[in-house]
Amino acid sequence: MGRTAKVTAIAAAGIALALGTTACGAGQISQTASQEPAVNGNLANVGSMQLRNVQIMYPTDKADEVFGNGGPFEISFVVSNVDPVLNDRLVAIDAPDGGKVTIVGDTSIAAGQALRAGKPVGLLEPENVQTTDAEKRLTVTLSGAGDSVASGLTTPLKFRFEKSGEATVDTPVDSGATLPRQDKIRQAEAPAVEH
Repeated sequence: MGRTAKVTAIAAAGIALALGTTACGAGQISQTASQEPAVNGNLANVGSMQLRNVQIMYPTDKADEVFGNGGPFEISFVVSNVDPVLNDRLVAIDAPDGGKVTIVGDTSIAAGQALRAGKPVGLLEPENVQTTDAEKRLTVTLSGAGDSVASGLTTPLKFRFEKSGEATVDTPVDSGATLPRQDKIRQAEAPAVEH
């Protein structure tokens, strides 16, 4: 076997090895490709708007009274404009059953920027954080919701944007990051004895 034949054989073996190892993952589905973020809220995409961690905050005071009156509930979310050029604006949020959503603040979203409403329970953030140019803050409340808001259920909220269109998000109630501790030992009831 000549020198050229040996070089050709070694090169062919190297190419076969390279192709064989790179094809191992072809057509496979990644286990993490479709995983959702580990947050309590829901998400949606509409046009260039990405809504993340959309949730109704559990009332911190007089929760029974707030749920009984259908609000006011604070709504928390982050909406990002992923368009590199075009600005957009959150026009309104519609609630079911005659509920009314009030938005306080500038709802324009510049290209590549974000809006944040509310502060989810458990969000670690210093109290003196200044709002940056990349993220503006809103105050958003839902009132007059009747019994359409309840723990364990979702409430459809329709987000309407000036250019991107609208998306309905099934919005859960965030009951908080921690559950109350029960220090009292619960005794099982003794079975009834028939005589």
